[in-house]
Amino acid sequence: MADLPPLLAAPASAVPPIDKTSDVVLRVDSAGKLSDIFDSVDYTLADVRDGEAEVPRLLVEAMPDDLRRLGSLDLRKDVFFNALLPLVLRVNEDIRHDRDRLLALQRLQRLGLEPRGEAAAWLSALSERYGVADGDIDALLLRVDVVPPSLALAQAAVESGWGTSYSAQRRNALFGQTTGSAVRYAAFERLIDGVASYARNLNTHPAYAAFRAQRAAQRAARQKLDGYDLASTLTRYSSRGTAYIRDVRAMIRGNDLVELDSARLAADRAIGLPAAS
Repeated sequence: MADLPPLLAAPASAVPPIDKTSDVVLRVDSAGKLSDIFDSVDYTLADVRDGEAEVPRLLVEAMPDDLRRLGSLDLRKDVFFNALLPLVLRVNEDIRHDRDRLLALQRLQRLGLEPRGEAAAWLSALSERYGVADGDIDALLLRVDVVPPSLALAQAAVESGWGTSYSAQRRNALFGQTTGSAVRYAAFERLIDGVASYARNLNTHPAYAAFRAQRAAQRAARQKLDGYDLASTLTRYSSRGTAYIRDVRAMIRGNDLVELDSARLAADRAIGLPAAS
């Protein structure tokens, strides 16, 4: 069970919008149908790992409730990871957009130019969302950063039993989030809301300061963010401590998830699907 902070009401801007014209929202009631959709657009993790394909912008609203009834564990894994990867990348896309804007403001600030008007208002709102002193760009850059897909996918698989747990199926909660009580789990309208909440918790809660510091150190060393390495900082994520870390790392290693850290979303739809299926 994850030791996450209470989920507070967040401004709408804290939740990634999913109404971009390039995004396709999928409402699918069976794992078989979802697998067929992935096959129809030639979306396979093998191709993504090899760098031969971008990830289609298919945003699944909820895990199919018959996921546990898939006869093959390998097929269940594929459906689960295929469904979750675009959501993680979509949340990271919004975070990266904010980070890029912060970096631009930081460069201007070093030239002696302080943000004004709309830029100052945006910076103030972002500071409030991430819980730092108003306008402290350096502090924000420690928090406004992406979560490596390998880490997110592994934690979700461990926490949700490949998307088959009650919280995953009925609450769209894949990461074991609680609402401040050890027995009360969080619920989300859509899977992407749960993914955004997970990223926000890693990026803001004091329990995960070591995660943010290690990520910043990787950035400073101009290294690729390493989900396997960063997993070692999350001993407070679960009451199981180091045993939990071993499980997450085994999940990353056993499913070659590090190779998905370079995955990228397709620039546009271009897959012949309607906006909702």
